Amino acid sequence: MVHAIKNFSSKDKIINSSFNFILLIPILVSFFFFFIPLLFVLIDAVLSDSGNITSEFIIEALLNPLNLHFIRFTLNQAIISAIITVILGLPGAYIFAKYRFTGDRILKTILTIPFVLPPIVVVLGFVLLIGPNGILNSVLMTSFHLENPPIQLYKTFEGIILVHAFYNIPIVLHLVSSAWKQANVDMEEVAITLGSRKFHFFRYVTFPQISSAIFASGILTFLYCFTSFAVVLSLGGIQYKTLEVQIYSLFHYRYDYHQAAALALFQLLITSVLIILYLYFSEPVLKREKFTTFLPSILRRVLQCLVIGGTILMFLYFRVEILLILLLGLIGVSFWKFGRTTPLTIGEIRERSGEKLGELFARNKIYFSMVIIYLLSLTIFLLLPILIIFISAFYDRITNSWNIDAFFHLLGLRSIEKGIIWAPESIPALGAGTTAINLIFNSLAFALITLVLSTFFGVLSIYMIRRSDFLGRHPVMGLLLSWSLVLPLVTSSITIGLGMLRAFGFIRISSQDAWIPIILAHLIAAYPFVSRSVSTAYNKIDFGLIEMGKTLGASRWHIFRNIELPIISSGILAGATFALAISFGEFGATYFIARSEFTTMTIGIYKFLSLRQLQNSSIMASILILVCSIAFLLVQKLGEDEFHF
Repeated sequence: MVHAIKNFSSKDKIINSSFNFILLIPILVSFFFFFIPLLFVLIDAVLSDSGNITSEFIIEALLNPLNLHFIRFTLNQAIISAIITVILGLPGAYIFAKYRFTGDRILKTILTIPFVLPPIVVVLGFVLLIGPNGILNSVLMTSFHLENPPIQLYKTFEGIILVHAFYNIPIVLHLVSSAWKQANVDMEEVAITLGSRKFHFFRYVTFPQISSAIFASGILTFLYCFTSFAVVLSLGGIQYKTLEVQIYSLFHYRYDYHQAAALALFQLLITSVLIILYLYFSEPVLKREKFTTFLPSILRRVLQCLVIGGTILMFLYFRVEILLILLLGLIGVSFWKFGRTTPLTIGEIRERSGEKLGELFARNKIYFSMVIIYLLSLTIFLLLPILIIFISAFYDRITNSWNIDAFFHLLGLRSIEKGIIWAPESIPALGAGTTAINLIFNSLAFALITLVLSTFFGVLSIYMIRRSDFLGRHPVMGLLLSWSLVLPLVTSSITIGLGMLRAFGFIRISSQDAWIPIILAHLIAAYPFVSRSVSTAYNKIDFGLIEMGKTLGASRWHIFRNIELPIISSGILAGATFALAISFGEFGATYFIARSEFTTMTIGIYKFLSLRQLQNSSIMASILILVCSIAFLLVQKLGEDEFHF
């Protein structure tokens, strides 16, 4: 590798200077396309029409009885969804960590696919399965000669919880099973040798090692449910609205920009605290211990008391169900008391080999049967709604017959005597003059542009954090840049859309350029994921090689091209592929911003679903499922450690 490094020259100095200038681009992108739109949201929340700073809008938004109702519902459904999701996912995490069987990795990968699907696709799958006219209700009504659908989950609180659990169970499977696999095997063997069994073993040995992963998965699930938009918009009806839906309604229907911005800031505050907790619990234990020694113990206790006390006061003010508050308190005490009793050994830890599932059958047939029943039930629960979408794409529910031609007809392909012609027709449900091909083309164009831009900015951002001399001399600036990469992850799509509309409305962007805010919203959503993948890949670099290159006089560009780029290429490809899937599936910000001529496939699915054109929505959804699934499988193929929630 040393022979690829060239001597420093005047040309290299010019390249070095240009390279240093290019590294400023991520800061400019974050500032102009993320923080300035957020600044417009802040201005709407605290600045009156006369130009005076006021807290009137925030106070009014948080005291409004209707807003209080929606905030209370948002908190209640997010807490319940998170608890149920963790309960349903923990047995699966244990099974995948404890046992080995043929196809276990493939099954775990397949069961993770629902999480990478657009939420509106998940909603469609459940409407087709358990809706009033869904397949399951139709079968039960026909079999038992019933007049009314026996399963009433459409536009109910229980239906929202069910879909949220479906969407987030893969988080628990992925995070907790990974932590369970990495649990200290030596410690477990010593405990068993000393006679530790069952609950005592789990309480003192296993739980302290996986408690952080359980807590992190619960926080992340709560975060996704708290900012849920597509699921509640489609299944909530008039009665159930989350903060996301209320912000959208205030802006688009009541034109109350001030209250919408105030609620968006309130939501951003909560999600920011949650993501800090998530990052704290999801970091390796060694890093977390270093972090805790960085702050004085008194300050840590003050911060803990502020977070806990503030959370309790918030729950009480918004009248969260008292039983949920008590349950959360019990869970919190359990994690604090039981999750800290056993110190973890950091060092060389043997990889867990796992027990063959077939051996369990010979030892305990009842337990083996329970494992098989759980795996089958989980597989059916997570895959049946997706399978129903593919079936409905070729099955006409109105005529109760297979209609394969509808798939090609929607795409504009028609059969005539002379052969097949391509003649797309406009679909009134999608907007004047809009065809299904327009939706596919828009989604593809947005996704490809997002892929290129997010990959470029993501790589530059991590390179700056890891290799910039300026940030090395000013660590606070590096910390701020790292924070700017995390903040888009906690900012809801509706808040981003609101900021984009206000910012581009201020500069009076023309209707022909209305696609620009959509691209920027997709970019803000995607490039933090690229950054995380590239950051993980950078951990594999031996920085001794870089120092050797500097000693031999190589320019920064030559070091990057010949040493760093080959090592981080898998992370770049994984992040780029994931960015493509994110752009294809983005719904909230696009629905907030897009005009009819820039409608995407996810919005088309929602419009078809709203008009009960289930076959057309299934055709669109099946295409999205294929795109997102292939992208996810490519990420897994490039390396499981490159995939992050």
